[in-house]
Amino acid sequence: MTTFLPIPHDLYRHAEPGAGEILPALTGRDRRYRPVERFDPNWGYILSGRASTVAVVSALYCGELDVPERAWPEVLRLYCPDAWRMLTEAEVSFEQWASGRCEAVLGGRVGATANTELGGYAVFAVMDVPAVVAEVVGTLGAIPTFS
Repeated sequence: MTTFLPIPHDLYRHAEPGAGEILPALTGRDRRYRPVERFDPNWGYILSGRASTVAVVSALYCGELDVPERAWPEVLRLYCPDAWRMLTEAEVSFEQWASGRCEAVLGGRVGATANTELGGYAVFAVMDVPAVVAEVVGTLGAIPTFS
């Protein structure tokens, strides 16, 4: 089974300056509003196609606010061309893939390819179907059937 790198909580420190703004921890009375350092991604730059993979992964996982819905498919299209090609050739939309409404082996391959294209970080969930089948068979003796 392929393993991917865990995403460090401070990965944004290694991204280029255009990736976003590092908001320092506040002190004194204002500490309750921002007790730790935060990262505010520059989505215009991230979605321009010019950002580094470290900047993209930082924006997706280290940002202070939720990732805009439109960002996920754009990131896949811009920064993961091989994974995007796999989806388009299979005529599967990003939404179908992201919600698990596609063939499991294809879903796992797209996720693994995208993670590899994003510097090897564990950005997208990946199910290694052959490894899961082997584990189920090893544990239960066979693939269960429900009749």
